[in-house]
Parts: sequence; C-alpha cells; structure tokens
Amino acid sequence: MSDNRGNSRGGRGGGRGGSRGGRGDSGGGRGGGRGGARGGRGDSGGRGGGRGGRGGSRGGRGGFGGGDAQVIKPEYNFKPEYESKITDLDPLPKIKALLAEEQKNRKDDDPYQIVRRPGYGTLGIKTKIGTNYLKFEVKGLSFWYYNVTFQDEINAKKKVKNDLLEILLTKAPFNGLKGKLSHNGSDAIYSTAPLPIKKEDEKVRFEFEPEDYQGVIPSSVMTVLKGKKTENPTIYCTVEFIHKLSMDDLNNWVKIQDKKNIEPNAYISALNVVLGYKISKCSNVFMAGKSKFFFIDRPEKCQSFQRGLFIANGYFASVLPTFDNVMINVRPVAGAFIKAHNKDGTPMSVADLIADYFDETDLKKVPNGEILGQKWFFKGIKIQRTYLGHKSKPKGIFDISRSETANNYKFDCDGKQTSVAQYFKDKYKLTLKYPDAPLIHLGGSNYVPMEACMVLPGQEFKGEISDVRGVLSFSTHRPHVIAGLVQQDGMKKLKQSIEKDSADRIGNKLVVVPSRVLPAPILEYKNTKITFVEKPADGKSEKAKGSWDLINKQFYDPVKGVKKLTVLVLENSRRPLRDNEKTDIEDACTEFVAEVGRHGVKFDKNFIIKPVSYDRVENLTRDIVSVMKPLQAKTDYVLTILNQKEKAIYASVKTALDRDLGILNQCTLQNKFAKKKFGKFDIQMYALMSMKTCIKLGGANHVLSKNDAGKLIVDGLPALLLGADVTHPTNNSNGTSIAAVVGSIDDKFNSFPGSISVQEQKRETITEMSKMCVERIMAYYKSVGKLPKCVLFYRDGVSLGQFDIILDEEVTAVKNSFATISNKLGVKFNPKLTFTTILKSHNTRFFPLEKNAKNAQGKEVAVQAQDNILPGSVVEKGVTSRSLYDFFLQSQQALQGTAIPGHYYVLYDENHWSPDDLQKVTYNLCNVFGRATKSVRVVPPAYYADLLCERATCFVHNAPVGRNQSPVDAAKKALGAGIHKNVTDRMIYI
Repeated sequence: MSDNRGNSRGGRGGGRGGSRGGRGDSGGGRGGGRGGARGGRGDSGGRGGGRGGRGGSRGGRGGFGGGDAQVIKPEYNFKPEYESKITDLDPLPKIKALLAEEQKNRKDDDPYQIVRRPGYGTLGIKTKIGTNYLKFEVKGLSFWYYNVTFQDEINAKKKVKNDLLEILLTKAPFNGLKGKLSHNGSDAIYSTAPLPIKKEDEKVRFEFEPEDYQGVIPSSVMTVLKGKKTENPTIYCTVEFIHKLSMDDLNNWVKIQDKKNIEPNAYISALNVVLGYKISKCSNVFMAGKSKFFFIDRPEKCQSFQRGLFIANGYFASVLPTFDNVMINVRPVAGAFIKAHNKDGTPMSVADLIADYFDETDLKKVPNGEILGQKWFFKGIKIQRTYLGHKSKPKGIFDISRSETANNYKFDCDGKQTSVAQYFKDKYKLTLKYPDAPLIHLGGSNYVPMEACMVLPGQEFKGEISDVRGVLSFSTHRPHVIAGLVQQDGMKKLKQSIEKDSADRIGNKLVVVPSRVLPAPILEYKNTKITFVEKPADGKSEKAKGSWDLINKQFYDPVKGVKKLTVLVLENSRRPLRDNEKTDIEDACTEFVAEVGRHGVKFDKNFIIKPVSYDRVENLTRDIVSVMKPLQAKTDYVLTILNQKEKAIYASVKTALDRDLGILNQCTLQNKFAKKKFGKFDIQMYALMSMKTCIKLGGANHVLSKNDAGKLIVDGLPALLLGADVTHPTNNSNGTSIAAVVGSIDDKFNSFPGSISVQEQKRETITEMSKMCVERIMAYYKSVGKLPKCVLFYRDGVSLGQFDIILDEEVTAVKNSFATISNKLGVKFNPKLTFTTILKSHNTRFFPLEKNAKNAQGKEVAVQAQDNILPGSVVEKGVTSRSLYDFFLQSQQALQGTAIPGHYYVLYDENHWSPDDLQKVTYNLCNVFGRATKSVRVVPPAYYADLLCERATCFVHNAPVGRNQSPVDAAKKALGAGIHKNVTDRMIYI
C-alpha cells in the first residue's frame, strides 16, 4: 500500500559508469512511490496497492457481516532535533576538474554525455530547512562481494532464490561467519570477512540436500528438473568472488577526492542490502519490500483496518550518496498486513481469520457460500502447519474447496477410506471444531482443515485498499510530526536492530540544508490577475501562494462561439431513473450551462438530454456509439452523467467518445452533479468542471504573464514543451505498458495534445519516442506556422539507475525526430534541446525551521505555510547529487500532511539556461496546470503525459487476448488508431 523501491544492483563495479565519464553518479539507491496526490494532498504514505480486485471493488460482501473497522489517527509528540550546522558545501571547483577529465576520456561513440552541475541559483528568499536524512559514516567499512548463480529453472523464481540463499548461509563454510553475512534475496552475498573463495572469477559449486529444498521449490519446477528420473534432482548454485568493496573508495568518491573510477551503485547497493538484511532478522520486524520495516511487538494490539487486516506504522530506510556525504533517508510509511493473531495474542488459524473477516467470533455463523464468495481475499495467504510437530515450510493457500469438507472428503489411508476429520483425530489427536467448513487446498492433492492452518505473521496485503480515507487518516502527518517520528522513533528502532558499531556510524540529528523560495508568477485571466504579495507569516496570507479560486473570473481565452451540448445520462436497465432524478438532472444541467457560461464557455441553452440504458457494462461502448452516431453532426460536446463510479463504465464511455466517435466530452457522477445541498446544486463544482470544458474546446483558462513567460519565447517563437511518461500494468491488467508524449502548440502553454503507444510489459524506455515526437512537432508546426528554436523535454517516472539508457535511447530518439522533420519538410531543423527527468520513487521530505526570512529588500516575509515549506522552495545542496545537475522543487501547497517535492535531473542541455532560469520556468509552469486553481507538484507536461497514459488504458481495458496472440498485440488491436482523428489536436485526457 505504500510505494516500493527497487534495489539496483549496479553492476560488479568498475563497469560502464566509470568508462563513460562517470554517468553512474546517481549512486543507485532505492526509490519509493509517488506517495500522495499530485494536486496537493500531501504525504499520504503511498498510493496503495496496485493489484486491483481485493477490497471494495468487488461489490462488498454480499450483505453479510459488519463493515471495516474505523481507523483512529495516532497521536505522536516527538520533538525532532536538527544538526546545528547547515550542510551546504560547494563542489563546483571539483566538478569542473571532473568534467575536464571526462572530456579527455570521452569516446566517439558516446554522443550524449550526462550533464554535470553548471552552478547554483541565487534567485529567491534564502532560508534553511530540515530534511529526513541522517549522515552515515562509512569510512573504514569493507564488504567482500560474492555473486550467486542458480540453475536456469530456478533463476526466474525470486522467492525460491531467497529461501535457498537463507539455507545456503546455514551450510559450511558460510555458517562459520554467522552475523557477518547478508544477501539480497537474489544473486549477491556480502560479508564483512572473506570466505574461503579467494580468487576472483573462481566459481565454487554448492549442492542442496533434498530435505533442504523440499517444500521450497514449486512442484512445477521440480517436475522439469526431474525430467524422466524418479530420484530427487540435484539442486545447486555457484558462488563467485567478485571483489572487495572498500567503503573508503566510496567516501573518496562522494567527496570527489581522487580520480579512482568506481561504480557507486555497487557500493550503495551493498550498504542497502546489509542494512536491510540486518534489520529484517529482528524477531519483531515485518518487512514490506526491501526497504520498509515495521517494528511490531504486539500485532494483536495494532489497529484493525479493512476486513482481515490490521494497519501499522513503519519506516522506509535507504542509503543514498550526496556530495561529501553518504546519508540514510528515512520516512514513516503505513502498511496493511494480514491478521495472524487473535485479540488475546494467540496465533490465528485460517478459520479464525475467516470469522474475523466476516466480523464473527465463530466460523459456524458464516455460511460456506459466503466464504466461497470472498475466497479471492484468502488465496495466496501463507500458512504454517503446526500440527506436523516440526517447523514446516510455509505454504500458500491455492484455493478454498467448493464442496469438500473434512467430514465428506475421504481418501485411501492404509487400505481403507478415511475422512479428513477422522484422519486428523487419529493422526494428530485433533478433534475438529468446524468439520463441515470448506477445506483449504494447498496444491496437488493436499487438502487441509482451515482450523489446522495457522496464518504466517508479517504478510503485507498487496491488494486494493478500499478504505483510502482510513489510510490517509492514519498515515498523513504534518512535517514536524514526520521529523519527530524519523529522528526520535524510526532511527532509534533502526539502530537498535543492527550492531553497535554500525549504529554508531549513523548520525543522531536530522540534516539541515539551505533553500531558496522563488517568487510566485503573475497569472492572468481575461478580467483579472492573480498576484501573490509577500508578507510576514500570519497564518492566512501565506496560504494564498499557489492557491486561488474562480469567483468572478473569466477564462483568459474563452471558447469561441456558442457550442451545442448533448448530455448522456447512463442508467442500468435493472435500475432505471426515477422521475424526480430525471428532473434534478435537467435542472442541474441548466445550472451547469449557466455557470460555465459565466467563465467563458457558451452552450446553446436548448441542449439535448439523452438516456443510455444498458444491461451489461461489456456492451456499454456499443450502446453509446449507437445513441450518439445520429446526434454527432449536431453535437460539439458531450457531458456524460455516470450512474456509478466504476472503472469499466468510465472506460466504456471514453472508448466510445474519444476513440470510436471523436467527440469532445467529459464525465461526472450523478450523485454529485445532480445532488442538492440546502436546496442548491454545487455551483463551485460546476465552475471547476468548466476548466476542463474550456481547455477541451480549445480555450485557455489562465496563463503566465508576459514577463513570467518571457524565457519561453525564443527568437520570437514559443518554446516547444514536451512531456513523456510510461505506465506499467497492474497485476489484474492484460500485461502491456502504455507510453505517451504530449506537446505544447502555442505561446499560452495551456494546451498539450498528445500521442500514445502500446509497448511490451515493464519496458522502461519509450519504444516509439521518435514517432510520437514527430507527431507533436508537426502539431506545433500546424498551430504556430513555424518550427521551434527551443525544446524543453520533461520525462516523468525515471529511476536513478536508468539515466544511461534514457540518454542512449530516448535522447537519441528525440534528436532523430528532429532529423525526420528536416527530411519531411525539406528544411534545416535542429532546435536546442534540454532533457529533464522527474525522479520517481524518492522519499525526501523537507521541514520548515523558520516562519520568516529576509527577502531581497531586507523585509521579513513568510517562508512556510500550514507547517510546510512554501511553494517555490528550491533545494540544490546537501541532499542532492554528488555532481549531477539536479534540484528539488516544492511547488504545491499541501492541503493536509507533508508536501512532496519534485526531484528534477537535467540529463542533457543544449540551451544552457542558468539554474535560476530553468528552476523558475519549471516552477512557473506548475502554476498553469489546466484544470486546477492550485499549483501542482509535478511540472504540467510530465503530469499531462501521465494523465494521457491513464486515458489510453481505457481504450485497452480488458482487451481480450486471442489464442497465439501476445498481450501487446491484443492491446494494439484494441487501441486501433488510438485517439480519433477528429480530436487529436485537443486535450481529451484533461
């Protein structure tokens, strides 16, 4: 339920990063999720699980049992302590020397060298802020690094490799170094003392005994390994000594003290693995991924949450390199876990868990049919068979039997038919309490009574969280609370979990860094301007930075002419609309037309209302097309009123109108749109809806003032702003990734039409980048009449370890698109490109230490709002890269919790704007996100690309995969031509 960070192995050292002029400067590390809504919600501890299916989306329990437990927000009173000295060393002289060395060693086949930091900004109010980082002294540490290779059949099984590595460490010679060894669960062992494998490239084979791997290796893999043989197969691994990792080398590297070429990812990965492994071995620690730790002494005392779950507070921890320091980044996170203990602290059986799930104390009160209806929740849960009398290996619940119970299921035992109930009574002296409950199927012919299966503690719930409000209530904290949790609670628990020598190397106080607060841009509407005036903090005026309203405001560029509106009202044929509902919808539509008209979107008052009655969601796209086709010629815009909030319904509407018919449209929910409060409709909601309407119909809501947009006009032409993103499939999707590129088309920087493509699952780089960029450049050319001289590219969703491949593949693809345009139009076209990535998976948070600071005029003005640092805050020192060109930008007001800054890395830069110029342009753009009256967390081109990816998933939602057809081919077939040609020049996704 919170964001995961991947552990980057970073190679074996030396490697590519060093030979190419040091591209690997980011130091690997682990990322977290986006954590929190982009529009300003703040730090909510992650987006939640991505599997989809578990939780509220299943239509509830079928009317049986009670509801989810109410989550009570925990109270914390920790007072954080910060370092007295600001961490703000200037590495520029060393970076210049480093750059000169790289230029000497640059190879001809490496055309795109990653940008080094060119300088620091000076614009804005200077202040100091706290961070969730602590210094980590690594000097003097060393690890011997060994690579482990398994048989091909096992290599793809991550969980199996982890279990086998655990077994391996109990065998000679590893068992002689107990406490000195750690592994990454896959292919690496780190030791603080050498193993008797001394030569590099020497591969030593270790075999596992059958009693070791029985129950660890899945039966399907065992069948392949056995082949035609009847005896147990030979299971082995090879261990190879790679090299000794001296952290003195890493320490010198972060300080840029010598020219020794190292691959920092290998060192950082080792530190992360060792730290995580040591903590995970504590008996009270539950793990979620490799970087999140939950210290739970009494699970039964944790808060009950969604059915069958409890929620707990834990910590994300990761080692990261900065200039001059190695640091540990720590952040509180919330986690949902499968219950494994009864209220009295006794272990919970599956029977107990099922009863608890249905809010009962006795399983006999839960009908078998109800259990079977909710078995999706229980499948996959790991259990232990304690009745065997020895430590059995955990097994996952494969299924819950439909008809077999302990009483009626019989099998041959010593030549006679015996029921499961009788067998357990005779063999294990266990008289079953629930002999008529369904049996648990553990795979093969293994059926076990659910009361004999004990739930394995510490299992993170990876399904869909239906109680999002409960998660937010539990995990959303203001900055001073997060700082206190990190410094007074989290780090103390982490330190107590590792050896004293390692714990003493970690700082006790939070790192403090310098920050600058950029001035807010002036925003223009047709009849007014939004100007933020700097004042001393008073608890109110500072909240206005990055936040305004639409009261009495007309859109900067209203929609031209009077448009014809058709309203589609969805209704399920089994639950048709009542007369009073129809009346409310008609009245609400009239109010909507009037309200959007006040802001600059004029609709003909004689709009059409058309019901769409459907019986099955699968047929809804077809039903909408049949209703709208006859009306298409007399419709400019469709407002669809949804009868319920369901992904499949929304996807059907968008597929019909955006893909199949090409009619501009937007959706709203009936229970919000046509709901009266104190006899009135929600006019404010209609005003906000009008922002989408205006942009989709070609207008512009609000724009930057000429002065604030000035840098974006180059040689009299607007810069082309491009944004790109890739979204990957969730566990319940058809296994394809969606990529999108959006681009600006004028000097208002308000309209960003886009291109979409389907690509193979989990591919991080965009396959059709060049093609989609060509489409965006041609759209700009069609609108402006000329080609741009300057291109700013914002690429969302990039991890630290991906910079090389992004440079090699995507920057190359963008440059190739320029060449394609040159050939296509027969002109010279090579605009200056600046390619900036927005880092996904970062867990950095900032905490204000001052309410006011002096501005350029020497006046004391606010530098915090609602306990958060002020929008426009930039951080370039202390917790940024050793030498790469990166900065944090906090651009939003946090409505609740702690604001999440964007982390920007400039990978390629031909425009050579100063840091001040690039940071100010990026921040200014965050204030003109089309559908909001607030500044947003991520620069709009990147945000828009993310939204377009989401829209494209509607077109391929549940695309059927035919026999001998790949998921990618099936998705491409469903996508067809993509966005309909009628609306390709509009922001259909906003």
